[in-house]
Amino acid sequence: MRYKDQNKIEALHQAVIDVMLHDGYQNLSVAKIAKRAGVSQATLYIYYADKQAMLGQVYLNIKNKIDPMLFSGVDPRAAVEDQFRLVLKNYADAMNAYPREGEVMRIFNSHTDLVPEDVFTAGMDRAKPLDFIYQKGVSEGILRELAPEFIIAYTFTPLDQIAEIRYRHDSKLSDTDVHALIDMAWQACRKPQKE
Repeated sequence: MRYKDQNKIEALHQAVIDVMLHDGYQNLSVAKIAKRAGVSQATLYIYYADKQAMLGQVYLNIKNKIDPMLFSGVDPRAAVEDQFRLVLKNYADAMNAYPREGEVMRIFNSHTDLVPEDVFTAGMDRAKPLDFIYQKGVSEGILRELAPEFIIAYTFTPLDQIAEIRYRHDSKLSDTDVHALIDMAWQACRKPQKE
C-alpha cells in the first residue's frame, strides 16, 4: 500500500475549491485540479478512484467544518424560537468563518450529482437535529405544518443568497444582515397567531 501524503491531499482539496470558484464547476477537470495542486494526474488517482470520489471527500471535509458550528450551543430543551434563531446565527457565523467553503457548498447543494449519492445522503443526515427542531415546533403549534423543504427554503436559502452576494463583494455578513434575515425567516416559518 502506498503512503498517502496529507499535504498532497490537502493541496488537491484546495485545488478543487480554487477551480470551482475561479473556473466554475463545469470546467472542473482532473487535469486542472492536478495542475493547480502541483501534482501529476497519476498522483491524484493514487488518492481517489475518480473525480467524483475526490469531490465527495471535499464535500465531506467542508461539512466537517460547517456542521459542528451549526448546532453549537443548541439546547434541545430550549424554546423552539431560541433554537431556530441560534441555528441560523451559527450558520451565518460558519459562512463568515468559511466563505470559500460556503460558496462551494452552495454549488454542491445545487448540483448534487457532483458527489456520490451515498456521500451526499450521509452529509445531509448530519442535519437531523433540524428535523427535531421542526417536529417540536409543529407539535407545539409554533411552526407552520409544512414540508421540511419549505422550512429550509425560508430559513437557509435567503441567508445563503446574501452570503453569496457578500462573498462576491469580498465582504462578510454583518450583524445587521444576520439579525434581519433571522427575523424574516422566523416570521415566514412561525405559525400565524390567532388574534
